[in-house]
Amino acid sequence: MTGKFEMTRKVKRDDLFEALVENALNFLNHAIDEFESEPKYSIIHFYAAVELFLKARLLAEHWTLVVSKDADRDRFIAGDFISVTFDEACVRLAKIVKSGIDDRARRKFDSIRKHRNKMLHFFHEAAGESKNLIEEVAIEQLGAWYELQQLVTVNWVTIFESWEDDFQNIERRLKRQRDYLAAKFEALKADLAKLKAQGIVIEACDLCHFKAAQIVPEIGDLDEAICLVCDHRKHWLNFSCPRCKKISRLEDGGEFKCPKCKLKLDEAGLIDTLDKTIVTKDNYFDIDTPANCSECEGYHTVIPYEDNYLCVRCFEVTEQLEQCQWCSEANNGDMSNSAWAGCGVCDGRAGDLGDD
Repeated sequence: MTGKFEMTRKVKRDDLFEALVENALNFLNHAIDEFESEPKYSIIHFYAAVELFLKARLLAEHWTLVVSKDADRDRFIAGDFISVTFDEACVRLAKIVKSGIDDRARRKFDSIRKHRNKMLHFFHEAAGESKNLIEEVAIEQLGAWYELQQLVTVNWVTIFESWEDDFQNIERRLKRQRDYLAAKFEALKADLAKLKAQGIVIEACDLCHFKAAQIVPEIGDLDEAICLVCDHRKHWLNFSCPRCKKISRLEDGGEFKCPKCKLKLDEAGLIDTLDKTIVTKDNYFDIDTPANCSECEGYHTVIPYEDNYLCVRCFEVTEQLEQCQWCSEANNGDMSNSAWAGCGVCDGRAGDLGDD
């Protein structure tokens, strides 16, 4: 009897998960349909899709993670519950599922969430569809889709692999949003030509695909591409393979595969290669690296680099590290409230109180 009951529960959870994903895809397709005719509704539906995908990932882990508080299975199945907010979903993905959203993606999602809220609560202020509004919507949707696509097709690929064809179709359908940025690209052509004449390298943008990404050297071998059309930013390290010495781009992700000799390095291998810190018995207890990254939630991925600190996973650069006031772990983020809220490693005093 118990086995049969457990099987029924599993089937119900899978059915709910599939329905949630299909609902998210439906909102995405509606957002694309409405992009030109009703951009305000397009933003509203696009954000709804983003939030549903985050909740679907939580549901794949356990149904209680979707419920904000007072989890009750019967009420959950009936749809009579308060679901987690965007911030709650992000926290649970990071601290419970252990598959969090980095700060770059979170900012993109939060931007479209705030835009959605403006459309809902101050609808009258945005009366009339303007070219500027549509362009703004295009940039926000492309940015949010870029991050969402990375989550569902890379980070969470095993969870959402059944919908691979749907994600490819969404990517194709977003062509119209890119077309709307063509006018901005045309207007920038003279400026881009001047930059090229000055010897500045211009490449195609990963997000909008226009050849408008200006390559800006940062520190050491770290470069950044900044798109002048859609403002998309991308970092990489010009990395010398420790085996064959071929220099190639190491992009964010914390893994390296040499295109020449096929050497593979994970985060630990990258740290061993890039970290020049000399550890002795005299300085062992004073060294605070590898530290944790507040930007991408990387654990011990931050190392000293060119008189700064560099995360080998997301390439966030910071000038200093701070210690968590609760667990004393070194982090590259603001630890001013860490005694209460904790850091990427601990939950702080608030977490301890929650366990009582």
